[in-house]
Amino acid sequence: MTFGESNRSPRLNRPAWFFAWSVFLCLAPMSLAGTSPQTEREGGSTGWTAEHLIESLAKNRQAEVRFEETAFSSLLTQPLKSQGVLRFTPPSRLEKHITAPHDERYLVEGDKILVENKARRINKTLSLQDYPILQAFVEAFRSTLGNDVHTLRRFYRVTLDGSPSQWVMTLQPLNEAMRELVELIRFSGEGEQVERITIRARDGDESVMVITTGTP
Repeated sequence: MTFGESNRSPRLNRPAWFFAWSVFLCLAPMSLAGTSPQTEREGGSTGWTAEHLIESLAKNRQAEVRFEETAFSSLLTQPLKSQGVLRFTPPSRLEKHITAPHDERYLVEGDKILVENKARRINKTLSLQDYPILQAFVEAFRSTLGNDVHTLRRFYRVTLDGSPSQWVMTLQPLNEAMRELVELIRFSGEGEQVERITIRARDGDESVMVITTGTP
């Protein structure tokens, strides 16, 4: 998949991905039983589906991209910004490394997620099977990057709008417990580029990750 902000993309000043990581890492284990796959609405181009989009993204994906985030929350007196590197190695290794304003790393590999923050002396490993809501959140990204629409639909209602040249894919949680926390996760971009990822919490807090190409 190619990540990146195109010249036509509007400048964003809304929130980011670390916000959701922080929320879900504090959750107690909860069941996600009872969910069922949902199909997506086709975009503006006839016959163009989420399968086509995700397959094209996977074929042109980069192993490493930079990101910039800004988070707005009712708990913050001002927006919280961060930047870092996002890495994905198929089929199941996903890493988010925040490099500023602090150093923090989240590494998902298979069923395990490693959380590291040297300044706060945090170094712990969790099992996604013990935290099903965290698993659902992780799969929103891992399945999209890894061309796995079947898994994506286990956790989300997938809708696709726009056209192959300019598109928006929205994920809405199927499970009631997750819906109490997250309203939607939205990927948007142009062609084979993911340009931003928006997470909107049920309480109105929101985050946006803006993707840029190249190595920091």
